[in-house]
Amino acid sequence: MHLPLDIHYAQPDKSKLQIDRLEILRLLGEQAKGIKAHTCSLIDTYIPKCLELSSPSGAYILTEALEPATASEIHIPGIRFDSGKIIPKMLRGSQLYAFFLVSAGPEPENLARSLIAEGSYLEGYIADLLASAIVDLAADQVQEEVRKLAGSRGLQISNRYSPGYCSWRVEEQQKLFSLFPGKCCGITLSESSLMNPVKSISGIIGMGLQVKYREYTCEICSMKNCNFRRTKGN
Repeated sequence: MHLPLDIHYAQPDKSKLQIDRLEILRLLGEQAKGIKAHTCSLIDTYIPKCLELSSPSGAYILTEALEPATASEIHIPGIRFDSGKIIPKMLRGSQLYAFFLVSAGPEPENLARSLIAEGSYLEGYIADLLASAIVDLAADQVQEEVRKLAGSRGLQISNRYSPGYCSWRVEEQQKLFSLFPGKCCGITLSESSLMNPVKSISGIIGMGLQVKYREYTCEICSMKNCNFRRTKGN
């Protein structure tokens, strides 16, 4: 019997979104011996400003994980995702999938654009990085809610994986968004499969007795120039 696609709304707690200033400095390319006081001051100024402006929201649905016909697909009732071979391998053993949407809201990215438009490029770039950090931290909270739900059923969860990464084509977001009501979490999807607000995340989390959560996953991704890419030991 197929699970009904009941939607679970998850409201991230802004007071628990702890942005790491050193991580923002790393993304800016500042070296430990050359950190500029002015840059640190700007980060410290815009962290509370972006958090205050943000309106994070999230939602997820649970569905059965069906046996795929090939090693490069994710199969649920009524939909087959052409996800490439990497993500299905990471989701192996899933009994359920949690598909999710998370947004930081449009306000932080609007601030970044307005700062850049007026010529405050560093400030705008910092605000843009902070907006990305906010949505990522909000997604962590949604993932933790999924973890708790899985735990209540005696299951474990995988890492979260998104279209556009690990060979899962971004166009597959059209299928993912079809699982949710229109404008869920205030997010719309363009014909070219780009989300608005831009600082939004969609994806999948596996749930099962044998699935594994990995602390380090950059080695499975082919995006070598990603700003968020980690190397072991960093």
